[in-house]
Amino acid sequence: MSIKKYTNIESINSNTTNEGKFIEDKDLFIVSKNEIDKTDFGVGKYDVMEVSVYDVNNNLLPQKSGNNVAYIKSDDIKNYLYNLTNKGGQKELAINVEKLLNDLGFTNGILKVNINFVRDKVGSDNDSHKVWIQEISPSREEIRILPLKTKDNNINNITNNQFKNLKRLNKEFNYYKTELLNILNSFDNVFLTKVDGYLESKFGKDFLNVLKKDFGLSEFGNFRNKIFEDFKNSTTYYLTNKYYTIGESNFGKQSEVRFEDFEIYDFEMLVSEIQSILNHCIDFNTKILKRRTTDVTSLPKEFAIVELRKQIQNNIESFSTFTETKRSVYSPNVTNISFNEKVNAEPIVRQPITTDLNIDTPLSDGVTFGPSRTNNEKFGIQLPKTDNANWWRLDPGNVINEDRKDAINIK
Repeated sequence: MSIKKYTNIESINSNTTNEGKFIEDKDLFIVSKNEIDKTDFGVGKYDVMEVSVYDVNNNLLPQKSGNNVAYIKSDDIKNYLYNLTNKGGQKELAINVEKLLNDLGFTNGILKVNINFVRDKVGSDNDSHKVWIQEISPSREEIRILPLKTKDNNINNITNNQFKNLKRLNKEFNYYKTELLNILNSFDNVFLTKVDGYLESKFGKDFLNVLKKDFGLSEFGNFRNKIFEDFKNSTTYYLTNKYYTIGESNFGKQSEVRFEDFEIYDFEMLVSEIQSILNHCIDFNTKILKRRTTDVTSLPKEFAIVELRKQIQNNIESFSTFTETKRSVYSPNVTNISFNEKVNAEPIVRQPITTDLNIDTPLSDGVTFGPSRTNNEKFGIQLPKTDNANWWRLDPGNVINEDRKDAINIK
């Protein structure tokens, strides 16, 4: 970064200040605090000093390595950075700038040294852990970065986790450890006495007396404090890489490395395990309480069968079957009958079958109709005797008499 980016570059050039600012003084009061934050810079493995050197005209100078910027890792920071106490009794970080410049290849001249104290969140200057810049904003104050994919799955997983933690704004384990231990140390007897009030409000005013009578717990306050002390010690050992299971022989001894201060872990996982520690401490301490004795009386076989039948009968009677009753009530006022519908039903009394005869030639005198003389004929036609006609069966579509075709035809 160019040294000209600082908003107080004029004060830097006049040697009136040695601190660069990115915000104007008129706006600085909005975000600044009149406090000095404690820092652990220099002890974390991701801490880096970013060093660049300028001449009196603010021109960036190349260094002995050929690079314009030097990145001093955590292992080498201790060679240039050390703690001291100022006249006001406050602890400060001091930098041996002369040694730093000599190691970078500068032995004389009027120089300006710009040092940025950073902590790597994503990637590093290692070739396998680098990220690439996909896009730079028009103001050149924002960038979009993406991880590099490598053939090493472990490196890919580390880089992906770094991006997730950056997105979620997760903090290092050292921050959570300090906060949790401070909460435990500030949890004094004032808060513990609230446990008594909660139990009485939930189980009744005589709850403590019941504990004394049924479980032999005469001093509930001491019992409660013992659980809290065990919980506090177990949690402290859990966060400081020691064996933390109360009751075991190695309780409080150094264990394998469980957490590293400057790594990032799932906070929900920490809270879940601390809850399990509390449950275990309660179970461990309640083992010393008096237990109620339970008397078991066995019934003779014949009485046991009677009791079993009673129980079966009670179970059967406890079941109920869903029933629903529906009634149909006739109401002539709401009954509608329609007579307009036609029903294609066969009539009870059949209509007689009739046959229409079309006679082309008028019948002569003496032609009469009469019943058939045979049982198989329905009716007949009698013709004059002079024609020597006989009785014929009358069927539709047939001629009655062959000799009188021209006279009578059936249509």
